[in-house]
Amino acid sequence: MQIHGANFPASVSPAVIDFGLGVSVKSVTGVSPDLLKVEVEVAKTAKIGPRDVGVAGIYREGAAVVYDKIDAIKVRPQAGMARVGGIQFAKQFQQFEAVAYSNGADGKPDTKDDLNLGPIDVAWSIEEYTATFDDEDKQYVGTIDDNGLFTPNVDGPNPKRRLHADNYGDVWVIATYKLPDGKVLRARAHLLVTVPLYIRFDQPEVAP
Repeated sequence: MQIHGANFPASVSPAVIDFGLGVSVKSVTGVSPDLLKVEVEVAKTAKIGPRDVGVAGIYREGAAVVYDKIDAIKVRPQAGMARVGGIQFAKQFQQFEAVAYSNGADGKPDTKDDLNLGPIDVAWSIEEYTATFDDEDKQYVGTIDDNGLFTPNVDGPNPKRRLHADNYGDVWVIATYKLPDGKVLRARAHLLVTVPLYIRFDQPEVAP
């Protein structure tokens, strides 16, 4: 595990690092002024849930989570927006991230004790959002990379589209995560790719 902080000493003993009952620090494998790398062991009896993490008596509340498995993933934001551009107007990009969740002690999804496990690496893709028959937005709106950054297409019109439409539209952004047991978790968010921002109402060059 990695513990981010500030002004760590050149040498840190495992004894001064605390993850709470059931989690023991076996060794400190790396030390720098702003980062500790530690090896921990979690007992089978360790209570599932958030943990305060302490180093030499200084604690960060809820900095770690003890969990038994990933039950679901969610894409953030649930509704994103990008703007085509790059020829006459600037593009507006949209960044997505996938967050893993455990169902918590009650074993039920979407309840108060669900555990947010933080961002997770997933496979990203986009799928057609059926809003208008045969609009084929997926082919024209843009692409999403391995880090969840959506890059919109150029501003149009596009002669390849029906009625020479611009490269706007809406799609599903899909996150896919494969668990060690082979089970696949999927989540999605809606992305609207719209026209450029033609007018800027703020004028920073004349602002007081």
